[in-house]
Amino acid sequence: MADYAERNVRPVRLYTTTVTANKDVRADAHIIEMYAPQLAQAVQPGQYCMVRCSAAQASDPLLRRPFFIHSVQRDAGLCSLLVHIQGRGSAWLATQREGSLLDILGPMGHGWSIRPTVSNLLVVCEGTGIASLTCLMQTALAQELSVTLVAAYENEHEVYPPALLPPEVEYHIVTRDASTGQQGDILSVLGTYLPWADAAYLCVAHATSVALYSHFEKLRMKLFAQAAVLYPLVCGNGVCLTCSIETRSGSRLVCRDGPVFDLREVAR
Repeated sequence: MADYAERNVRPVRLYTTTVTANKDVRADAHIIEMYAPQLAQAVQPGQYCMVRCSAAQASDPLLRRPFFIHSVQRDAGLCSLLVHIQGRGSAWLATQREGSLLDILGPMGHGWSIRPTVSNLLVVCEGTGIASLTCLMQTALAQELSVTLVAAYENEHEVYPPALLPPEVEYHIVTRDASTGQQGDILSVLGTYLPWADAAYLCVAHATSVALYSHFEKLRMKLFAQAAVLYPLVCGNGVCLTCSIETRSGSRLVCRDGPVFDLREVAR
């Protein structure tokens, strides 16, 4: 894992950012764009921020909420967050409009790494996991690499809108109920795309990553596959130890050592 992590170390800072746009993705999901020039320069794909989800004078919710950086426009000093409404914190954040101030700690954790020899990226996600991968795809396209996204959802309501992706991304939608795209799940379709790929980037449930790792020999190749571990993050700095997981190399903290790991470390 150190090969990935050492490339992604960045200082963590506290920022006050200004919301520049709040765009509806659907009724329960928003893209919050904010002016944060220093954060835009520092953040790397796959890193996250801890956002205070209450007014400056309020203390409820008390704890910050973790969000992946969804996209970056470095020249314009803009970053965005993909906010799925799942509780009080995210519900408050989704209501913030242009001109609102956000208190953000970041960038945090270790993100994705693109090896110099990679030309074809296979990006794989389930449900809301796409939030960790959009900035990676943006970076890969800027390096003139080919990107294929295979995303699995329960139904068409959950689908990340194709219009939000760069047109260069080859987007394959899989739904369990066949309401749109191809029917199935990641395990049933991934074999079609793996032979093309030089590297795989996964943000899926742990059970899915274990099944994929067991089923596809190519995913067991050294340095071929990385995975983002989705885990509730309380403090973001490793103090509370609640995000400790067991890997092949021993105990690791998702908030500090991840959220991105070599797939061989965590698919166990």
